[in-house]
Amino acid sequence: MTEEQKQQIHVLRRDGLGYKKIALLMGISVNTVKSFCRNNELTGNRSFAVCLACGKPLVQIPKRKKRKFCSVQCREMWWSRNRDKGNKPTGETYRCAHCGRTFSAYRREHRKYCSRACYVAERFQGGGIHA
Repeated sequence: MTEEQKQQIHVLRRDGLGYKKIALLMGISVNTVKSFCRNNELTGNRSFAVCLACGKPLVQIPKRKKRKFCSVQCREMWWSRNRDKGNKPTGETYRCAHCGRTFSAYRREHRKYCSRACYVAERFQGGGIHA
């Protein structure tokens, strides 16, 4: 392996690429890339990645769960657009018991209402508490 290839592997690992992608880009064996990364401490502990939603750089903290998003807003935005990519079953369409609008929810949530406002309106008949 040439010095140029070694430098390129360093750069690609720092940018967050995995062994297979690096091997494909450089045209070398996956095992060669893995061995080089192990010998040069470039394995799984990538200290630099990017936010899945906005692409901003993320700094990973050692010995903590790896971050995927830079903020709560980015996480919520990404998951609302990518519901099918999680471990939960995909969303299904339901009809709100109060207003009749259709809404999407995960299968196991057992939701009846499209929003908290509809729940309160249905349960308390306009927000007043009845005994």
